Amino acid sequence: MNYCPNCGEPVNEGAKFCPKCGQNLEATTGAAPLGKAKAQWSQFLTDESGELLMEQEKGLEVTRGDLKEAAQRKLSGRYGEWLKTILWYLVVVALSSVFLSVALGKMAYHSFWYNYGYGYGEFGSGVSYVIWLLLFLVVFVFLFLVSTLFQAVMQWCSIFTLKGQRADGVRIFRYMIRSQKNRVLKANVLTGIYTFLWSLLLVIPGIVKGASYAMTNYLLEKEPDITASEAISKSRKIMHGYKLEFLILRYSFYLWWLVMSLSAGLAGFYVLPYQNVTEMKFLDLLYQKYQEKQAESADL
Repeated sequence: MNYCPNCGEPVNEGAKFCPKCGQNLEATTGAAPLGKAKAQWSQFLTDESGELLMEQEKGLEVTRGDLKEAAQRKLSGRYGEWLKTILWYLVVVALSSVFLSVALGKMAYHSFWYNYGYGYGEFGSGVSYVIWLLLFLVVFVFLFLVSTLFQAVMQWCSIFTLKGQRADGVRIFRYMIRSQKNRVLKANVLTGIYTFLWSLLLVIPGIVKGASYAMTNYLLEKEPDITASEAISKSRKIMHGYKLEFLILRYSFYLWWLVMSLSAGLAGFYVLPYQNVTEMKFLDLLYQKYQEKQAESADL
């Protein structure tokens, strides 16, 4: 099969003109330029309106329903194992949010002129403002780290659930600190920072980059000798072509997120294990596919 050097459209052998753009194919120098055009156009996929599409590989040949069903089977009778971890997270987030609100209020109080009668008065203490600002930043960074590490613990709990082991998040967190030589902490803090920085460009780049880092914790558990940086790089490599499929799976839980928000987070005791184990099952199958492709390449 040849390809049009102008638009990349597949063309039949012996065709004189491209059926899509009308390019004169006889003006080309044969199959070499056409084959080169395929390589060039395969790097940039666009739809009919010219919008850039995410790269895609051959799918995992498993439906989202199959993945969710497999997750439900693994979680059957085991949701209670996740209860303590999620409860701790909700408590820490609630307390941190209170501190953030208080700090913001105090910062606002010390930032304006006050007078009870005429609208003017003595300026609030600059020292107090700086103190409350520093407290706000410390709590904000703390909340960021807690959220990042909580997601890591959720993924590790999912791995343990798929392996048939107890998903005790508190024990897993201690294991991550004591036995993993800080590589798990380093990897998750780095991916959290990278995702946040990409999100500053607009929301979509952060979402896409977050998907490319999705396999980092799986690789850290699966390959004990891999470093944090190597796990991040390898996750990006394996997720290439599968980010869209992964994101579709992730956002298929949006109705559950709505239920969780309406229930003031109580539905999270069901939704979080369900979603994380489903996603981890997807990553597990993808890793198996990657291993098979590596074995095939080694045999050639």
